[in-house]
Amino acid sequence: MTRRGRIGYLAQEIPVTRPAERLFAAFSRGLPGTEEEQRALLLSYGLFRECDLHVPLGALSAGPRRRPGLARLLARSADLLLLDEPTSHLAPGLVERLEEALAQWSGALVVVTHDRLLQDRFEGRRREIRAGRVLTGG
Repeated sequence: MTRRGRIGYLAQEIPVTRPAERLFAAFSRGLPGTEEEQRALLLSYGLFRECDLHVPLGALSAGPRRRPGLARLLARSADLLLLDEPTSHLAPGLVERLEEALAQWSGALVVVTHDRLLQDRFEGRRREIRAGRVLTGG
């Protein structure tokens, strides 16, 4: 049986391929809805303030550069999220918001992390892999 689904992926390192592109333009590119709806959606995640939306991506440091990627993942419908070290470079308050968003996620989720707090708080089923072997399940 073949099953097709949409996959959302957040890489550990986010390259800036369009440094002059403004944050809001990068978020909204290809998303449905009006500009006002997209702006309200982006601001609803608590990752940015209104004044941040016009900052060029090239001016952002590593943490803020990950946030538009996280926001786009939340804004698009996907059946599976693949998150590689999603808490890297995020302030503690944003990590908590990410944890809340992941707790509400209804699709499948694969999180690769060394973040002990995230590991401890995660309530889903776990698989630990070391040296290419599955060690534990839950």
